[in-house]
Amino acid sequence: MAYRDHLITTMDQLESLYGEKLPTSIIKEIDHINEGYRKLIEAAPFIAVATSGPEGLDCSPKGDAAGFVRILDDRTLAIPDPATTASTVSATSFAIRVSRCFS
Repeated sequence: MAYRDHLITTMDQLESLYGEKLPTSIIKEIDHINEGYRKLIEAAPFIAVATSGPEGLDCSPKGDAAGFVRILDDRTLAIPDPATTASTVSATSFAIRVSRCFS
């Protein structure tokens, strides 16, 4: 069986497998960094930065000592990007805007 037989491309397909979101899941989805997420981010030695664009989706792991990610405000993170990584970002750090947080 080919992987395409299991490819999920629509929300309807996904919901047919998992059902609709429970209200307790939906209330955890926010558009800013709250105090709980702030504590988690400040203590985390690892994050995964997921992006999407015309070419599709990408997820890149980033890690260092706890506190390597700086929280600039309740919607912006500054993430170091050392030249030793295989990143396409040429600057030594970059900022991302938070569009959704999930717990």
